[in-house]
Amino acid sequence: MNLNWLSLQLLALTLWAVVAQATLQDELRVRAFSNPHFANVLNDNQLKRLASTARKESSWLDIKKGELLSPVLVPRQIGSPGYRATQDLIVTTLGQLGYAISWDNFTTATPMGDIKMSNIIATKNPSAAKRLVLAAHYESKIVPGGEFIGATDSAVPVAMILDIAKGLAGLIDKQTDSDISLQMVFFDGEEAFEKWTSTDSIYGARHLAEFWEHNPDPATVAALSGATEHRPELERVELMVLMDLIGAPDNMFPALQIPTADLFTQLSELEKRLHGAEYTSRLYMNTAMPPGAAGVEDDHLPFVERDIPVLHLIPMPFPKVWHKLSDNAEALDATVIADMSLIMRSFVASYLRLHV
Repeated sequence: MNLNWLSLQLLALTLWAVVAQATLQDELRVRAFSNPHFANVLNDNQLKRLASTARKESSWLDIKKGELLSPVLVPRQIGSPGYRATQDLIVTTLGQLGYAISWDNFTTATPMGDIKMSNIIATKNPSAAKRLVLAAHYESKIVPGGEFIGATDSAVPVAMILDIAKGLAGLIDKQTDSDISLQMVFFDGEEAFEKWTSTDSIYGARHLAEFWEHNPDPATVAALSGATEHRPELERVELMVLMDLIGAPDNMFPALQIPTADLFTQLSELEKRLHGAEYTSRLYMNTAMPPGAAGVEDDHLPFVERDIPVLHLIPMPFPKVWHKLSDNAEALDATVIADMSLIMRSFVASYLRLHV
């Protein structure tokens, strides 16, 4: 009797798994990306031009004096001078490039009491129907015993996003007829104040995902001022690319999200083209690890829970300096930063079909 009951349970679980897999495949089939096969959109000459431009502009991400990286290689705990300076750098840089800036300000309960936080959203052409979102968190963790900078976590990703916006600015400005725009999100409150839990972590991402589930972004409302009804902003998000822990010498990135596994494969093929032309020093996408074989809790979770596709670029294993005071400028590898900058510039240019 126990054996038969167990057999029935195993059969039920098997059937459930088959149905669940079929449902997932149906969802993936109806998921329409603007450019799902972007690896070969740009020809060799276009990639060469991107690589040449990136080399000329590599000083922006110089570890010691780069105008986009050096200013954020400071402690950025919420409310600190470095935190405020990072906000100013983000808003000033993207505002000068013509991005519409929105602030998602809120006060939330934490183990340290009620704390004010601010997500920053920058949108190019906010009247466009769809969004390619680049995201990273900009505050740094409170670490006992000293001032934690968080060079990989996440000063470099923040600087890389600004580098993409500035490096591709001319090309993006020329693409006025596209129905997909570039949107950049800088999350506040990713780090736990005490111990990582579902309530003590990703404060900004949780707040923004909930707000966007029901409301448009203020920049979208302003751009579509004649409209009587506005779709929630999440309905405009076609793909989010979340970057974290980038810049250490041993960075390798697996495909963490099954729904975007094909896009990860395309990114891997694109970087192979760059590496084959000797524009990058090595390969960074770990295609040996099966998609979804590892999971990481990060700012993407509230968006994935709302069916937003996320390409999560975070290295596995984590850098050796993760959450240590040694996660500072000395932990960074200039070659890795330059390589990843070119890879991500090439990705955005390819996905948006920019006229390089």
